[in-house]
Amino acid sequence: MFSGTLADGQIIVDADKEETVRLVFQGVEITCSDSAPVYSKGGNVVITLAEGTENTVEDGSAYTFDEEGEDEPGAAIFARDDLTFNGNGRLKVIGNYNHGIQCKDDLKFVAGTYIISSANDGIVGKDSVSIRNGDFTIESGDDGIKATNMEDSDKGYVLIENGTFQINAAGDGIQAETLLRVNNGVFEVTTGGGSQNAETFYGGQEGMNGGMPFGGGREKPFGGKSGDGRGMQEGSQEKPEGGMEPPEGEFPGNGKENGTADNSDSTEESVSTKGFKSYVELVILNGEFDIDSQDDGIHSDQNVTVQGGKITIFTGDDGIHADKTLTVDGGSLDILKSYEGLEGFDIVINDGDINIISSDDGINAALDDGSSQESGAQIGQKGVSSDASDTRDSRMEKPFMADEDQGASLTVNGGTICVNADGDGLDANGDISISGGTVTVHGPAGGGNGTLDYAASCKITGGEFIGIGSIGMAQAPSDDSTQASIVLRTEETVEAGTAISLKDKDGNVLAETVTMKKAQWFALSSPKIKEGETYLFCVGTVEKEVIPTQTVTQFTF
Repeated sequence: MFSGTLADGQIIVDADKEETVRLVFQGVEITCSDSAPVYSKGGNVVITLAEGTENTVEDGSAYTFDEEGEDEPGAAIFARDDLTFNGNGRLKVIGNYNHGIQCKDDLKFVAGTYIISSANDGIVGKDSVSIRNGDFTIESGDDGIKATNMEDSDKGYVLIENGTFQINAAGDGIQAETLLRVNNGVFEVTTGGGSQNAETFYGGQEGMNGGMPFGGGREKPFGGKSGDGRGMQEGSQEKPEGGMEPPEGEFPGNGKENGTADNSDSTEESVSTKGFKSYVELVILNGEFDIDSQDDGIHSDQNVTVQGGKITIFTGDDGIHADKTLTVDGGSLDILKSYEGLEGFDIVINDGDINIISSDDGINAALDDGSSQESGAQIGQKGVSSDASDTRDSRMEKPFMADEDQGASLTVNGGTICVNADGDGLDANGDISISGGTVTVHGPAGGGNGTLDYAASCKITGGEFIGIGSIGMAQAPSDDSTQASIVLRTEETVEAGTAISLKDKDGNVLAETVTMKKAQWFALSSPKIKEGETYLFCVGTVEKEVIPTQTVTQFTF
């Protein structure tokens, strides 16, 4: 048990790897001017924060090493073997030299309150970072929380079961090499100074916010909240519930030389400023997320799966991006500022309440021509899924034109989706398929983009669809649809704020919305629309009688 002040000194642990050493902090203030104040050279260390205590660990801005070329320790609290934190006390870590907390093996947090400021990364675990519970306030000169092992496909993961997180990172908020899985928690994450610091983008003809360049943002207070301290027993090797399965797909080779990933201080690499990032799998099961990121809000070089939670994103680039498959199975997703809202090669929406505002495409299914440049992911590296399609992978490696059929797909099976895009509303360099749900798309006011933009087909077989936009690049649903659609063009521009609706002959409203911007093109599809029956299309106080004669019937008035 340690209490009191240790000025310019160290706690050093040097035990066999199989041994467990327990340190209890009961009101300590430890500083070291030229090395790590807490330095574990060997042995599994458990640090317990005694309930109700305040503890501080701070290092100096320059370290002195015994041998030239040595780079360990590299954090205010540093461990070569496993490191576990528990207890209901409070720990403040100031990493003036490099990282705040760094572990070269498995790093675990069971409970406690942590206030971390660091010149580089806040929390680094090489093999893994597992958080069962706790309260974390992190301000970092690079990434907030990260796992760095890119050599083993079953390591390099971050698992979060619960907790409260306030992260203000100059780099990524939370980053994993293989799997980033969040089962629950409350997150406020700002990266790179937020979306207001993103490059200036222009979307459609008028651009976002009335033709102004894409910029501006919001400011959020930086502070912490108290956690309840529940979690695993001390020193437990148990992984959080919903634990980790080795991720399928290509294993990342992220452009870093072996052995350098966990130091994260190469000045030759461009800084990544994504909110949540994984190089292989990223899974969100539940939680509350408030993300303000300079780059993508949520990003994976392979797959992203969202199954629940309440997610709010302000971003300077994509709201959610997956180089391969992006799946939304539920939850509430508000992308209130973005360049593109959702982007992936294959996008599947099965459920959820989704609201998107974008200065370019709202939902874009396409192969990213800059795919994996940051990570350097390559086909055929360790961890490749045995059932990967050789044809698909070879197609994905080829250069492409922006509007060609790449075989990408956007599939909507359910959910409630509202898109307000200054570029294309729904865009697929391949196929769009809508079989369920309620989809409302407010597309561009200018003529350089379309509410629908697809290279192969836009097949509607179910659900309700309302599309609004300009006529310049308009595409109607394709003729292979099995559910009737009515498509209308108006000779006069319909102003923003105009109510539009489709009524049956008895005056019952089948579909309705209010235009968010100027428009001249409208598409409506519903199971209630039948060929040969009479309907009224209403624009403000003007009505037009329409009778669909085929699956996709177009009118002008």
